[in-house]
Amino acid sequence: MQKICFRNLPKDWEKGTEALLPQLSLAVDATGIPVTVEVGKGLSVTSEAGGVHIVAEGKKEYFRALSYLPGKLAGKADVEESCKATMLCLMADVSRNAVMNVASVKRMIRYLALMGMDSLMLYAEDTYELPGYPYFGRMRGRYSKEELKEIDDYAFELGIEVIPCIQTLAHLMQALQWKAFGNVHDIDDIMLVGEEKTYEMVDAMLKVCRECFRSPRINLGMDEAHNLGRGKYLDKNGYRKSTDIMLEHLERVVDLCRQNGYQPMIWSDMFFRMAFGGKYYVEEGEISEEVMAKVPEGLTLIFWDYYTTERTQKRFSHMLDCHKKFHNPTAFAGGAWAWSGFAPHSRFSIKSTELQLDACYKYSMTDQIVTCWGDNGRECTNFACLTTLLYYAEYAYGGKPCTEKLEARAQDCFGIGFEDLLTLDAPDAHANEVEHPLCPTKYLLFNDPIEGLLDAHMDPTRVAADYAEAEKQLLAFADHKEFGYIYKSLAALCRVLTRKSDFTVRLRAAYLSGEKGALAALAEELDVIVADLDAFLAVYREQWYCENKSYGFSVQELRIGGLRARLLSAKARIEAYLADEANAIPELLEPVLPMLPIGGDNPYVNFNNWRRSASACIL
Repeated sequence: MQKICFRNLPKDWEKGTEALLPQLSLAVDATGIPVTVEVGKGLSVTSEAGGVHIVAEGKKEYFRALSYLPGKLAGKADVEESCKATMLCLMADVSRNAVMNVASVKRMIRYLALMGMDSLMLYAEDTYELPGYPYFGRMRGRYSKEELKEIDDYAFELGIEVIPCIQTLAHLMQALQWKAFGNVHDIDDIMLVGEEKTYEMVDAMLKVCRECFRSPRINLGMDEAHNLGRGKYLDKNGYRKSTDIMLEHLERVVDLCRQNGYQPMIWSDMFFRMAFGGKYYVEEGEISEEVMAKVPEGLTLIFWDYYTTERTQKRFSHMLDCHKKFHNPTAFAGGAWAWSGFAPHSRFSIKSTELQLDACYKYSMTDQIVTCWGDNGRECTNFACLTTLLYYAEYAYGGKPCTEKLEARAQDCFGIGFEDLLTLDAPDAHANEVEHPLCPTKYLLFNDPIEGLLDAHMDPTRVAADYAEAEKQLLAFADHKEFGYIYKSLAALCRVLTRKSDFTVRLRAAYLSGEKGALAALAEELDVIVADLDAFLAVYREQWYCENKSYGFSVQELRIGGLRARLLSAKARIEAYLADEANAIPELLEPVLPMLPIGGDNPYVNFNNWRRSASACIL
């Protein structure tokens, strides 16, 4: 620990400083190197006689300045920056089984502060306590009010605004599955618009957020309500245009926000879907002035896009144009791809982010949110999004960052290199993703060992060797003190897939050619796969409990445990066939068909769907 001594440190910056210094290997001591802190414009870290001088406009700039301090003490160059983003926010999904525990949220807040970000949304559909609604978030790891207040207090000391991020229309299936919510349930995952009990429940949501968070802002969700008004609402009211239903609901909820002292924001996609026949992304056409005029004044609209490539830049610019024509403030939400299987897709995220931020700053869209969703079970760690977050931060403080800058800043903020963190992409890297992230690691893991529904979506000539190489790359960082457990978990998964990925392809080939010796060897190989799977589950469980509440891991154990049972069943069936106790394995006689269309020479796809990977039957 290097010793430092602060001069003129504002009193209300002390607690945050105390939280960050151990992460920077710094300690306060009266005999330490003097560090003078001055409140002023922008951010600078410079040398002065016998010590270091920090100028910071506020907490955000100051805590980012702290990340430079160890380097400055070691003789690195002076730093002078200013932030051109008006909002730099992480939205972390805590609704898809993995609910980050409080310690993990605090760890993430420390990283956000060191990067110079200013806000955090915890995307909570039903994973927060809602007094009067005992089934809301039941057995889902919901945060108590005390936990939310603890998170908000901690974030406040580090200059991070925790903005409540909830759902007040759709995406509420996990709550609405309970009969207790029958009177507020329209169809699918959508609340019943126009029902007074719906607005009583929404008001309760707003009140609990108001009680737990300092922020005057709230994200109300309201995205992807695809069948709005087509269930119980239709039975009660007859057919009405979804635009009218949406705007009426929005007006009611925004009025409740005003009553509760909130400045609301929503995802903007429903306005586009209603204008363009269900489509969100369009390259031409505009939303009518009549609809835009009915959007409540002061409501912030969030334009989200996670897919931009060189090919879709025109579309992205048109969408920015459309949002700018609203009479409302707008924000942009990009994506840190950690929601398509066990491994992140950070290289794609950064490539897409670069194109998006170039356009966003050109259009002066400087309120920016980085989403880290958890689709289909949240297998991937939220900490895999750090590289994309860092890219956003460095772009905001210094323009488009070079490789050297990102490498240095990752070491400053996380204690690990940028390229080293990108190694977490290794499990799926062999799929050569170009236009869209692909996730063979997930679907080849759960691809049934007998049925092989995804057998068309791999390169069997090299897939095993690709996973062996990925395992090797990941194990190189397995001992890292902060992130080693994540590398270890993904390496263990790759170990499973060195044999499991192409198992059904090899099994089918041996069966159809009548090679009984090969079949016997494959039956024995299943014992090794099962042992490797057990080893993976053990380290993956450690990762989960390190980062998340215990709730939700049941889903992972059910999925992996079901796979384990199928592996053992495959062994029993092969042995029965070899012993002439069964005259056929009929699944191996079925033709191999692609699950999705294959374009070009790349057979890999993005298929983040456990249920359909595991079986064509009912689950």
